[in-house]
Amino acid sequence: MAATAAAAQAAIVVDGYIDEIAWDQAVRCDNWQRTEPFGLDEPRYKNELRIVATPEGLAAAFVIDQPRNERRMRSRTPRDAEQLVGDSVTLVVDFDASGQVGYEFSVGLGGGVRDGLVTNQNKFDRDWDGAWQHMVRETEDQWIVEMLIPWSSVSMRHPDSHTRTIGVYATRYLFDRNERYACPGILDESPAFLADFQRIEIPQYQTAASFEFVPYAIALRDNLQDHTSFKAGADLLWKHSPNLWLSATFNPDFGQVESDELVVNFSAIETVYTDKRPFFAENQGIFDLTTPANGQLIYTRRVGAASDDGHAGSSDIDAAVKLTGTLDRVSYGAFVAQEEDYNQGLGRLFAATRLAVPVGAGRIGYLGTWTDRPLLERDALVNSFDADFTPNDWLRFAGQVAQSRIDVAGRVTDGYEGWLQADLNRSGALAHTLRLLYMDDQFDMNDLGYMERNALRQVEWETNRRVAASSSGARISGETQKLYLVYMENDRGERLPSRIQLSRNVQYASNWRAYEELRVMTSGLDDLISRGNGPVRLDTRWSVYADFTSPWVGQWQFLVGAYVYQQGLRDYSSRLQLNATWYPHDKLTLRLDLLPQYVDDWLLWQDGRLFGTYRAKRLDLDFRLDWIPAPRHELRIKWQWIGIDAQPRQAYLNDMDGRLLPIGGGVVNPARPGSGRVAPFTVNSLGLQIRYRYELGPQSELFLVYGRGGYDVLDDDTRGVGRLFSDLAQVRDADQFLIKFRYRL
Repeated sequence: MAATAAAAQAAIVVDGYIDEIAWDQAVRCDNWQRTEPFGLDEPRYKNELRIVATPEGLAAAFVIDQPRNERRMRSRTPRDAEQLVGDSVTLVVDFDASGQVGYEFSVGLGGGVRDGLVTNQNKFDRDWDGAWQHMVRETEDQWIVEMLIPWSSVSMRHPDSHTRTIGVYATRYLFDRNERYACPGILDESPAFLADFQRIEIPQYQTAASFEFVPYAIALRDNLQDHTSFKAGADLLWKHSPNLWLSATFNPDFGQVESDELVVNFSAIETVYTDKRPFFAENQGIFDLTTPANGQLIYTRRVGAASDDGHAGSSDIDAAVKLTGTLDRVSYGAFVAQEEDYNQGLGRLFAATRLAVPVGAGRIGYLGTWTDRPLLERDALVNSFDADFTPNDWLRFAGQVAQSRIDVAGRVTDGYEGWLQADLNRSGALAHTLRLLYMDDQFDMNDLGYMERNALRQVEWETNRRVAASSSGARISGETQKLYLVYMENDRGERLPSRIQLSRNVQYASNWRAYEELRVMTSGLDDLISRGNGPVRLDTRWSVYADFTSPWVGQWQFLVGAYVYQQGLRDYSSRLQLNATWYPHDKLTLRLDLLPQYVDDWLLWQDGRLFGTYRAKRLDLDFRLDWIPAPRHELRIKWQWIGIDAQPRQAYLNDMDGRLLPIGGGVVNPARPGSGRVAPFTVNSLGLQIRYRYELGPQSELFLVYGRGGYDVLDDDTRGVGRLFSDLAQVRDADQFLIKFRYRL
């Protein structure tokens, strides 16, 4: 019988027709509920998910009811778009049923594909790209999505028996009505999202070892330097089994085909970017640990970032190696990466190790990182222990303790961090979260990780109330109300600006959406803004935000938002958001964002103890074009521009107590910041990328990319925003054309 079943399962063909005998053995997920708008009631239309294990991989089939009189949205979207425009389905699988890592597989009715990882229970990361099959087929009253996920494309433990237990979650999104149905009926923002998946037992199959070699080559034409350069490298992956992978990369590129979002940041807190480099995205979930206050123990953009000698731009990487697997019930991982010229004392060396052990209804784990920066005579060691437990359907606990040991030229400093989180009634209509965080003033994980600050004591409380429609004819079909409180102080007991936030997200029966938010930043000391030159005492500041998203109006959809806020000492500033998205046909999408902003009181650090307040006008433009003329072909245009014209109001010096004392203001030579005056300035920032992508096959691509950008900050410049836009041709720090070829052998 077993041999017959295996032979039948091997005959599955991913063609959208689920008529093979193997589907008769499928496990079904039939308990679908409406989760958006929140209601946990019966879906408008029937949905069905079938799952069956085959020797080749995990096969899944969605059977979606959608009668002919219900509008179907088939817009094509680029791979890994944050939003699949149109009707879509999503399958998330935890192949170990451990609540540690989930794999997302999403398919749109128009053929758009998105995949990624889910870590830290509910953190989605779409940087991972897997090799899996999918097909969409429509009938008059249904549409079917068939998937096959090869065992070799995911990492998982080897069970002790002939079966394995997996966790499964599925959704169907009815785009025209803004409705989402899920099986099981849980929310992807739940603090224990992965832990609450439906458990399914499937047969366990042996997989043969495989070796993948993915070389790449780049030709780069620098139009500014009138220079053409060539670069080549390769990614290697040896999959001994689903529970033992060894990967390596040699001379990887820094992801030139993926442009970062345009940001203007004058704060003391670093901006975080995602990482699309295959080596640092593939099988990285086991290393992905986050902390409250937006911390990451491993921030892979550190590897290959700007060098320690102060030169701008990225650093070349000689090689990196990563090992992941399981031994009995223990999951483990390790990686090491070396930058160019490390042996000459210029580059850096990064290393990390990870262990995770299931314990009852949770896990305990260890993560250690080490970074050597010889140019700075600095090495940094971070050791952390974490735990995550879900003892019942109502409660979840998670926490971590960590130590950093920094050695700079023989001088060693130790720092400590710890946090605890409790989630109460986590999937109910009224859910609560409590977080406690402590970091001393010596804790530092920024050599390989990311943290906004140290010397912090923080208490957070969050309450989410989800309200379903009171009746079938109600004006509001669902809403979510949120109360968020955070109290912060530094390690000296000085109160930092804390936050009280109330928000409301409403979906109307007419398919309009509205979001409203009131935020209060309490008075306190800002001890970061001066970059180590004393604190600044700030009064209570208020802000109000609201936006409205329309249903489809013909081929258009609109968003209108308004924001009134304080970011200075007294007066208010305002910002409008105007978004228009046009879908002229299923293959083409155009989107334009306009964000005009008037700043009446903007507090900025200048130098030392000198601060200035400004009046400013700012305009952000963001234009996107996605054209997918045929499967495997993508053309993307991404054009972003930010213009700022800032005029000084008043100069200040902070005293020892953090009070800002006004002094004479005016426009002076910016080379003399100590003169006690502030100068006007402008910002003219441009980012343009025109990218064509042709998918040759799984993890095999050809890119043709033109990129241009620049960032100009000029003191003593009084040009207005309109003049900055007309001078856009002068903003040209980068101008290049790139051809990249990547092919999996």
